[in-house]
Amino acid sequence: MVSRFDQQKTKHQLFHVSLSLATILICMAYMQYRRNWAHLGSFWDSLVVPIVFLGELLKVVLARFYGKVEDGVLTAKQRQKKNSYFTPRELLGGFTLQFLCTLLYAFICIILGAPVLGNYEQTFVLALLMTLLTVSPTVFLLGGGGALQVCFCEKPDFVTKCEDTALNLFKYNALGGILGAWAGSVVAPLDWGRDWQAYPIPNVIGALLGSALGNIYACTHVLYATARVYMSKKRT
Repeated sequence: MVSRFDQQKTKHQLFHVSLSLATILICMAYMQYRRNWAHLGSFWDSLVVPIVFLGELLKVVLARFYGKVEDGVLTAKQRQKKNSYFTPRELLGGFTLQFLCTLLYAFICIILGAPVLGNYEQTFVLALLMTLLTVSPTVFLLGGGGALQVCFCEKPDFVTKCEDTALNLFKYNALGGILGAWAGSVVAPLDWGRDWQAYPIPNVIGALLGSALGNIYACTHVLYATARVYMSKKRT
């Protein structure tokens, strides 16, 4: 049996991954330009967080663009939910959820060894970056209420096909960022005496590189699935 090739979905996936990798490359180019990586822990003196924020926002805009073709086939529940994404209640709920997740990540950082009585700004920047890589994309896409339902339900019935595609890609981004930030902690206690070992530089770089690897894996998965469909059609 020949698998059905969804060209629209594949384009969405590849553009999404391209945006993710472009965001990471811009961050790395910016860090190389600044050279002194000590600014990575500063909220006011670093553009990494704003760059990541814009990158995640663009991916949601991309999902909305590809979702326009589904407007004619949405169920009544999907249409109602989609219209409620940007109500004041949902916006406030989304902001509150992201704020609480930032506090949670800050707490986790302290539990895993971040200074308790110092480096507050550095911990906040790292926690905010982790929120942007993991929770914020889903909040931007589905609103605060929708993001909560995704956390406790594998696939809510109001999620459209295009939104489901974006959510699956967000998972790779989030998992890669979390694992990368954790892996970055490995180099911190080593006695190499390098400037980039200072907290939270390894964790920030690890989160970005982990996110990039997660998206590369997602891209490989998409290309492999596309190649399988192409080979199946070629055999028939």
